[in-house]
Parts: sequence; C-alpha cells; structure tokens
Amino acid sequence: MPIDHFSRAKKAWPLLIRRARQKGPPYTYGELCVELGLHHRAAGWFLGVIQNYCKHNKLPPLQALVVNKKTRLPGCGYVGSPRTQKQHSRALDKVYKEKWSSRAPQLL
Repeated sequence: MPIDHFSRAKKAWPLLIRRARQKGPPYTYGELCVELGLHHRAAGWFLGVIQNYCKHNKLPPLQALVVNKKTRLPGCGYVGSPRTQKQHSRALDKVYKEKWSSRAPQLL
C-alpha cells in the first residue's frame, strides 16, 4: 500500500497554521510527527508537499516552521530561504505575517 504524503500534509497543515498564527517557535521534526502519530523521518516527505504547494502559489515557506532539534534550522530538503539563522528568521517573519487559511488547500 503506497504512503499518502498528501493526506499527511493535510493533517499537518492546521497544526502549522496554528503555530504561524500564534507566532510560536518552530516545531522540531520529532514534535510535529509525534502529534501526527508518525516517525520523524516521514516529515520530509509530507513537508515537501507543503513546500511545493507554497512555492507554486507564491506563499511564504510554511515548512519553515519545522526544524532540526539540534541546529534549529530546516533540513537539507528545505527550499524557501538559505539555511542560515538570519535567513531562516526572515522566512519565519514572512510566514508569521501571512493571512493563512486554517483549512488545508484542495491541492494538498
């Protein structure tokens, strides 16, 4: 049975939106996956779906709200800004300023 990364992205979307609206600190991959009942290694796959959606729709990189526990930066699959603390902070500012819909988009 194939893994449905789109379904997982839909489940992650409202959690990320809530965090963005609260201007809260980013989740770690582990924290987000615990809430979704997944192993942390699954995060890159469904976050990639969100990343592609945001990029295609010219939205800030919502996936910036998920980081590595040790580095506090997104992992190597992240596209949205250079992976430096300064650039990541700028990306988060854009995410926090966006007027996000709490409902996951149909394309997810």
